[in-house]
Order: sequence, then C-alpha cells, then structure tokens
Amino acid sequence: MNAQAQGTDKTAASELVRGAVASGASALDEWQSKRLFSLYGIPVPVGALVRSEAEAIAAAARIGGKVVMKGMGPEFHHKTEAGLVVLGVEGPDAVAGAYRLLQQRGGAGLEAVLVEQMISSNRELIVGMKRDPAFGPVVAFGLGGILTEVLGDVALGVAPLSDREALELPGLIKARKLLGSFRGYPAVDTAALAKIIQAVGRMALDHPEIAEIDVNPVLVQGAQPIAADALVILSTQAAKDVETSSFVPNMRALLAPRSMALVGASGDVGKWGGSAFKNILDGGYIGTLYAVNPKGGEVFGRQVYTSIADLPEAPDLALLAVGGNQVAPMLEQCARRGVKEAIAIAAGFSETGSSGAEAEQEIARIATEGGITLMGPNCMGLISNEVSLHAIGFVKLHPPKGTLSFISQSGNMGVTTSNNCERRGIGIDKFASVGNEAQIGAVDILDYLRDDPHTTCVMMYIEGVDDGRRFMEVAKRATAAKPVVVLRTGLTEFGSKAAASHTGAMAGSAAVWEAAARQSGLVTCTSPDEVVDLGTCMAYLPLRTGRRVAIITQGGGAGVIAADEVARHGLQLAELPAELYASFDPLLPPFWSKQNPLDTVASGGGDVMGKIVTGVAECEAVDAIIMMSVLGIPTSAGGDREVGGYGEFVTLSAWEDSLMALIAELMEKTGKPIINVPDTPIRGSVFDYGRRYRPIVLSSARAAALALDRMEWYASYRRAHNPLV
Repeated sequence: MNAQAQGTDKTAASELVRGAVASGASALDEWQSKRLFSLYGIPVPVGALVRSEAEAIAAAARIGGKVVMKGMGPEFHHKTEAGLVVLGVEGPDAVAGAYRLLQQRGGAGLEAVLVEQMISSNRELIVGMKRDPAFGPVVAFGLGGILTEVLGDVALGVAPLSDREALELPGLIKARKLLGSFRGYPAVDTAALAKIIQAVGRMALDHPEIAEIDVNPVLVQGAQPIAADALVILSTQAAKDVETSSFVPNMRALLAPRSMALVGASGDVGKWGGSAFKNILDGGYIGTLYAVNPKGGEVFGRQVYTSIADLPEAPDLALLAVGGNQVAPMLEQCARRGVKEAIAIAAGFSETGSSGAEAEQEIARIATEGGITLMGPNCMGLISNEVSLHAIGFVKLHPPKGTLSFISQSGNMGVTTSNNCERRGIGIDKFASVGNEAQIGAVDILDYLRDDPHTTCVMMYIEGVDDGRRFMEVAKRATAAKPVVVLRTGLTEFGSKAAASHTGAMAGSAAVWEAAARQSGLVTCTSPDEVVDLGTCMAYLPLRTGRRVAIITQGGGAGVIAADEVARHGLQLAELPAELYASFDPLLPPFWSKQNPLDTVASGGGDVMGKIVTGVAECEAVDAIIMMSVLGIPTSAGGDREVGGYGEFVTLSAWEDSLMALIAELMEKTGKPIINVPDTPIRGSVFDYGRRYRPIVLSSARAAALALDRMEWYASYRRAHNPLV
C-alpha cells in the first residue's frame, strides 16, 4: 500500500464502504481502513496482507528493514490489547516466528496477517471521528497511543473543517508544545496534520455508513504524520437528515407588530391575560391593541371582542393567553381571520410527555398550514422596545430601550435576565421567549436579528439544539455581522463509555458544543450574570484585537487582584514606556508605583485621574484599560453623591460623572475599551453620554478580565473570517 496516495477517489471509496456494509461487517479491517485512508490522501505505511509464512517472509523482504506484523480478523478491533501486534520484526526466521505466534494468539478468528513497514516515531497522536446526534460528524485530535485514555487531551471540530480550522485544531490541546521542535526532534508538519484532520471529516460526510473513525496512533516520522493504525466502525443505519419545512416565517411582524390582539384578556392582574394586558398598556405600546375574551365587556377601559373573527382588522400578532386545550382552536380562528403571527403561552405540551408532544405537533401543523408564524408554546411572551411592547405576564417588567436583544429557551431565565438588565439600567431592544419551539425557535429569531438595525448584540440562553448544522450556519452568518453571547446549559451527559472506538469514548456533548461555538464565532459563558456582562460590553464598548491591558487604581490591593485576573484569562499586563511614567510624576506623590498596575495611592482626585486615563488610553502599548476602585469610593465627606442604605447602590458624584464623560470621549477617540470596577456598587452599568461608545461598570476584576478576553477573541475571530472588518 502506497503511503503517498494523492487526491480523493470517492467512487472507489464508496465501493469499498458499501461492499463492507453489504457483507454484514460491523467495521472495516485495518487493511480496508488504510485503503480507504489512502484514497483520501492520508499517508499510511507501506504494507501487504498475507495468509502464509512464505507470503509474510516475501512481503517483509520487499518492504525492507524492520516490520510490524498484525493479526487480522473481524473481531479484532483493538489488536494491541489482544496481543496481536508484534513490533520490530526483522529477518526471515523472525518473520516466520511472529507469524506462528499470531496464529496461536488469534486462533480461529485469525483471517490474515498485515505486514507493514515499521515507522520510527518520536510522537504518537490520534485523529478520530464520531457522529453527534445534533451536529453530525465531529473530528477529534489529541495525544495518541496509551496516552489517549490516560490524559484525554483532545480537541474537537465539527466537520467539514476549513483550512484555518484544521490548522488551529492541534494548537488547542494542552500538550501542544509536543508538536513543536524539542530535544532535537523537528516540529510536526502541521499542514500535513491538518490535511489528515480534514480528510477524516470528509470521509464521514461522504459516507453516512461510517459511524466512527479511529486513527490511533498517528505516528510522527521526522516531521511527517503517518496513520500507523486504523479503525473504521460501520453502521447499517445511516444518519438521518433533520426534516426541514418550506414554511417561511414572518419574523418582522412577530417581533415588531404594528397591531396585536391579546386573546384571553382579563381585568384580573392575578391572571396571565390580565397582568400581560396591563404590562402592554403601561409599556406604552405604539401599535393598535385589541382585547379578546368570549365574555366581552371592557378590560382596563378597552372594549373586549368576543372572538378573533369579530376584530375590525386582522392584527399582525395574536398573543394567546388561553389554556393548552384552547390553543389549537384559537390558531384555527387566527388562520380564518388572516392573523399571520401568534404566540402561545400555555404549558402542557411536549414537556409533559408523549400526549403533550402529539398536541404540540398538532398546533404546529395548524399554524404552518394556516400560514401562521408560531412562537411557543410554554413560553413567557415577548418584549420589543422597538415598538414599546412589553407583552409579559405575571411579572412587572419594563427594561429601558437599548440595543441588546435576548433569546431564551427558558421563560424563567429570560425574565430573570431581562429583570437583571432593568435593575442595572442596561437597555434592551427585544426579548423573545421561544418555549418549546413547536414551529419556530431560537435559531429563526437569531437569523432575523442578524440584520435587525435595532440590535447590536444578541444574548441567548440555550438548553438544547436539534439541528446543530443549521444552528452553526445561522450562527456563522450572525457573528459575521454582530456579537452573539450564549449561555448553554444541559451539558452534563457524555457519550457512552462503551463506545466502539477511543474517539467515541472521548467525544461528549459539552466538548462538541464548545467546538461548534468556537467554529461559529459564538462567545460562550457559564452564568446568567456573565451573559449580561459580556453582552453589555460587546454592545457598548469598542471591539479591537489586542490583549495588552493597563490597570489604573486608587489602591494597591485592587491593582494586584486585577493583575491576577488578567493573567488567569490569558491577557498581558501592558509594558508601559518610561516616558509615560515620567509624565505622571508631576501629578502624583514621589512614592507612587511607577509600574503597571498604576497605583495613584489615593491621589487621583480633581483633574489628575482624567490626565492619567488620557495618557494611558493614548499610549500605543495599551489595548484596553481596567479601572479599579476609582469610582464609588466612600468618603466621610460624602460630597454630592446620593447614598442609599446598607447594601444599596450609590449614584455617580459630579466628579465621577465628569470622568465617565471623558472615558466615553477617549473610547471614541482611541477605539480602546475601558471598564470600571467600583469600590462601592454603582447604580447603573451603562452610561450614555451621546457618543459612539458608552462607559461600562462591572462588579469585579474577574468580570472585567473575562469581558476583555472574550471581546478580543471575538474581534480576532471576526477579523480572521472577514479581513475587511
């Protein structure tokens, strides 16, 4: 077998794979696997398949030098563990002896012996593939041989991998230094390694009959990676494509309706239909609002229509605040009246079991056939500050207008996050609670928000993804236009421990999700507070590449804490020039720190802090600034600050307000993010001074460092995928 096979012969590969499946084989044997690899241009050792001592001796003579001999049979997936691999065999007598030994160990299951060139290697790696139920073929790369299970040092990528993604994958493992030159060994040819990674992904995409692939080990001879062992697991059940619908939703009318009807409207604010109607009125909805209830009468001084059919017009949106058994007939009424968008609030559908799932499928069918875009069921409703619509029940929720939008698969988390924004004075544009996603879901709304001029950053709460490949396609388009911050939960279930290959045992849902998010440009986080912090910074601060951070503080301890967090998040303390320090000497006491962090030793009052921030922001050695304990310092004088009781937030003083206005000006001038971490909690997180960027206040040095790290990662991703940005 030629280790230097070039190109991809899909026809020959298909014949090989389909022939094996037709024969009832559960896997390709190593000879077949390596034949498949060579058809995809993956280098394999020169070798021959033999069935006698004489053939083995002749094959070894042709190959020359030391050879490896392996017992072959349909049940021998992991030959080393079965004692069916003999290394370093050289000479006719040794070859004959090794052949007899393999016959003895293999018994009746031995069908042939593979004689191969022995690769002299200095490193062992693994490349593999497993199919994920949501994302399809996932390629794994990491340390191979016995270290595979011991260390589990593996990075994943969703196929197909671009040239850039394949080249980056090896650098994501913890032991990536082993790929470089060390102890006289040359660096691994990463371009050749990337081709193997891409080829494994292409194999899986080309042949749905392949369930798993294990190339372990990939041996490195000199600088060149060679597939020394191969396992291809087959499946008679080809991966099924997710069903797609030809229905095209009208997201504009759903998320910014010009008119709407609340079906189930009530004057009782203890009911969802009452509290939601009052919220809509209190929020100042700028569209036309209708109330529908079979009882008629009035609600909050508004006429109540007894049915959807009685409405004077077909509104853009019907908000269905009715019981689960009434959702289907109400949707049928909407279809007859020509209402094209609906939100179903009621629970009691697929989250309750099979009967609920059937009911959910039925309302989806009614909506689709009636030309209705349906959000829900089992959701909390919608906020759209674009039209001042606050269509949420049970809770009083009126976040200020802004440019952040939030999509949530959990109504509870959506309300909690929106309330967090309202409490911190962070403006949002839209909040969509998608619930069970009977028809449309989070992906559809993300696709719409990509081009929504009112949204500059999208936040998402995701518990599960059915069609991972579509999710990635939409996410890549969205992140090319604006940041998307995702809090993904439900990642504690890993793949089966009894998987047929090493790769299968390592690929878990959490790791697959992280790979998909990384390739899609999604900014990931792990808590509700983080999603708000990161979304706020992404929406209102400059996004630029660069990891050099300057820390400005009024006290040494705060600076040390910030420096630690900078290091923990892979950022660097900026190396500031001596002339910058010299320029601050006339402003500060002789004993000031003269290093980064810049400790002004409580001497940054008056116009001093403004001059220091200006000098640092304009320094070419700085990419971003964290300001620690500059705002919110409690003083005995109190000054003009409004101070609350114990545990309450305080307002900005006049001096602080002036400093924040200067920060807004500096961010616009320099394009560098500046984040404030106050000494005492400040009322408000975003401050608008009428400029392009808005100063941000976060709660901790950790939050600030995380934000700068994730902002720089996203800016780098976007620039790499669109150099014109």
